[in-house]
Amino acid sequence: MKLGRRPAEAADDTIRLPPGMDFLTMRRRRRRNSALGWAGATVALAAVLGAVVYVAAPHLGLQPAPAGPRAVPLAAAPPPAAVADAPRPAEPPPPVLRLPLDHAPPPRAPGPPRAAPPLLREAEIAAHRPQRPTLLRLVENPRIFVLDFPDLASQGTALNRIAALVEKAATPRDRVLTEAELAAVLARSGERAETFYYGHDYRGSDLARFFALAARDRIALNASENWVAEQLAAARHAEPSGEIAVISIVAPGGEVDEAARRTTLRHEIGHGHDFTLPFYAAHVRRVWGERLADSERAGFRAFLAREGYDTRNADLMAGEMQAYLLFTPDARFFNPRLANLTEAQADNLRAMLLEGGTFQGLPLDPADR
Repeated sequence: MKLGRRPAEAADDTIRLPPGMDFLTMRRRRRRNSALGWAGATVALAAVLGAVVYVAAPHLGLQPAPAGPRAVPLAAAPPPAAVADAPRPAEPPPPVLRLPLDHAPPPRAPGPPRAAPPLLREAEIAAHRPQRPTLLRLVENPRIFVLDFPDLASQGTALNRIAALVEKAATPRDRVLTEAELAAVLARSGERAETFYYGHDYRGSDLARFFALAARDRIALNASENWVAEQLAAARHAEPSGEIAVISIVAPGGEVDEAARRTTLRHEIGHGHDFTLPFYAAHVRRVWGERLADSERAGFRAFLAREGYDTRNADLMAGEMQAYLLFTPDARFFNPRLANLTEAQADNLRAMLLEGGTFQGLPLDPADR
């Protein structure tokens, strides 16, 4: 059942004020209620709009304003002064590599001191009789070292491949022959290993080059050649700077008598002077290139070609000329006719060589011996 107005009240349209409320009070109350209504509606509308914006913002690319009070714009201020970065703490330096390393093998104990080769005069070397290959040193020119062999065979085994590299004709200048190649060279020339040379002479640099080329090409050396390498090291230890000469002779026996030994020694000493005295070597080359007549040079080249030398090497030709003219007194080994010279021509050439070849302590004149 619903409740409604009573019938007697329905027909009465008179507006009655509550007791004690006048018209002005009633009007003020209506205005207040109206204002409160509008305020509530405004708040509700703002809430609805806020919800719509919140939902649609991601799709419209909008971002909500940051929370907090709005920043008040300030007048532009100068940028702050640059502040240097605080220095970083220094890194520890890398460890210094010091030798010997902790893991390196212990150093080898020093061997016995290298024995210096005996220093002998020319006459003493000539009188020496080696029982085995020996290194000697010349008093008259200490840059000359002498390999003294007991026989021709041991000399050839040690030095023939060096001769083939340095000065023999028809052999390469840029590599060391194998033992088989050397045997073939000897067979073609009709020579024997024992008489390839009766004596040898080389600059220290020639020997060093021989061993360097052999090492480069992995050419095996025989025991005698290895011994020569050791003697070169000993000579370089005794005379560490400048050029040196290494010459060789053999003890008397068989084809070599005492006179031949002395002559060979003197001839090779002449080469030693030429190798180690630059001023003398320059003088010899001037004589060869400027003072000899063409026919005289041709005569020497023909003689040296028969001896198996490489006649294309002008330095070799000049060195052999002075050694034969000044340092080979035995006619069995040289006389002027072998070079198509007269005695007068040979004497004239000797005088030219001696003009610039004498100085204190250097016995260039064969007559002094």
